[in-house]
Amino acid sequence: MQEHGAFDICIEGRTIVINATGAWNVETALSWGNEYQNLVRKLNRLPWACLVNLTEFELLVPEAWEHVKQISTWSNQNNQKYEAVVCSASYQEAMVEITQGLMTNVESKIFLNLQQARSWLHQNDMF
Repeated sequence: MQEHGAFDICIEGRTIVINATGAWNVETALSWGNEYQNLVRKLNRLPWACLVNLTEFELLVPEAWEHVKQISTWSNQNNQKYEAVVCSASYQEAMVEITQGLMTNVESKIFLNLQQARSWLHQNDMF
């Protein structure tokens, strides 16, 4: 099946930067998860952060949501230290709060804009 929804992902400093857009199906979630894990491995086990921009993100199908939760658990076990998430809607915040519960080793915060999120990660030496 063809991917629905999209993402851009890259490394800046010791931070994985993700811009998620649209509504994701399971194929998009799997593609994102593979790229995400490959980028994390390039950080050579250093402490790292994730900056997630959800301002143009819609929803996930249930199968895709299960994969996102698995990746969150994997991140928690693979030296992630910080997560800054930019949300524009309350349903996005609710989704993030669920993944935050899976990430016991990660300090996670929700922000209203990218500038605040980047500033917080700068303060923690992740850029």
